[in-house]
Amino acid sequence: MTGDQINTTTIIVVLGTLNGLMPFSTDLYLPAFSAMASDLNIEIGLISWSLSAFFAGASIGQLINGPILDRYGRKKPMLIALGIYAVASIACAWANTIELLCFVRFLQALSISMCSVGSKATVRDVFPPNKTASVFSTMVLIMGIAPIIAPTLGSIILKYTNWQTIFFFLAIIAVALFFSLYFFLPVTEQPNRSVSLRPIKVAKNYVQVIKTPGFYGYAFVVAIASGILFSWISSSSIIFMDVLGLTEQHYGWVFAGTASCFLVGSQFNRILLRRFDPVNIAVTASFIQLFIVGGLFFVANYAFTVQNMIIGVCAFMFCLAMITPNAMAKALEPFETNAGSASASMGATQMALSAIVTSTLGVFQDGTAIPMLISMLTLVFMAFVTQLILRKRNVAQSV
Repeated sequence: MTGDQINTTTIIVVLGTLNGLMPFSTDLYLPAFSAMASDLNIEIGLISWSLSAFFAGASIGQLINGPILDRYGRKKPMLIALGIYAVASIACAWANTIELLCFVRFLQALSISMCSVGSKATVRDVFPPNKTASVFSTMVLIMGIAPIIAPTLGSIILKYTNWQTIFFFLAIIAVALFFSLYFFLPVTEQPNRSVSLRPIKVAKNYVQVIKTPGFYGYAFVVAIASGILFSWISSSSIIFMDVLGLTEQHYGWVFAGTASCFLVGSQFNRILLRRFDPVNIAVTASFIQLFIVGGLFFVANYAFTVQNMIIGVCAFMFCLAMITPNAMAKALEPFETNAGSASASMGATQMALSAIVTSTLGVFQDGTAIPMLISMLTLVFMAFVTQLILRKRNVAQSV
């Protein structure tokens, strides 16, 4: 099936919205960290463990769900996953300990990871390789609405109700997406009963995916980019609310503003793709990020104000949006078959690194921006070096 055979606009909107539920699930409750810590009688830094549990569930879930999507198709498994997600969201609202919250957040992520993998694999099913980078950029625009509105919406919910209502709201969204998926997304990939779900066969399939030339290098870049993003997300409410003294509502607007820069960057990336190679765009963006993080270190030590932090983070997010979709497209490019498993492997790596980053920052949080910036600088450097190596290999193979 090609992009000409179906309503591509509908496909992209539905897939982008499904993909956006993952970041919406992480960002909506960020303004509630202080309230949740108070209710659960724990230190605020420990709330970030619920983020780590979510990422761990997403990582494991994507590895499990990839073969399921390849065997049973895309649509039905995603519908079932949305139903489970709705139930898990309600359970999050009822959690009265950090341990229980982390457990049900893990289950929540385990289910929604099906939609994350399925949406990316569907892009590979429908569109030719030379169009996927542009399609992913459009999906980033749609799913990027989530981090813009989520913290602001979360702060409004918190102002008039309580943090539990945030999770009830997520359950309602899941139900709405269930019906959107059911009515508007056509079947793009028929079930393939030859795909085995036996653990040994699944493991061999993933090994085959990982061995595919070029895949894991770009998948690693996608994972690093995710780690960079969640270094910021997991620390942002602490920095702006607890350190710089913003209210929950003001924090929501600040977060929305920085997330908007990611959207602008993703659309600028689409324009650049008309003239430039996606690998060169991503390498250049990573190089610029190194200087931006250096500037943020200066701000954190000598000019630590809300305005200066916003400027630096906005520039950083603009560049990040030119790394993720390009690396994602290059990672999935070789897969005419097993796109579900490839997407799952990429997503699992992405979520696993995000879990490590957020849990580590939760331990080393000291009430300043320095732990976050050290994490960001380390990851940006890793992304830059990895992409240089991959670009050099691409040049060598083309000669």
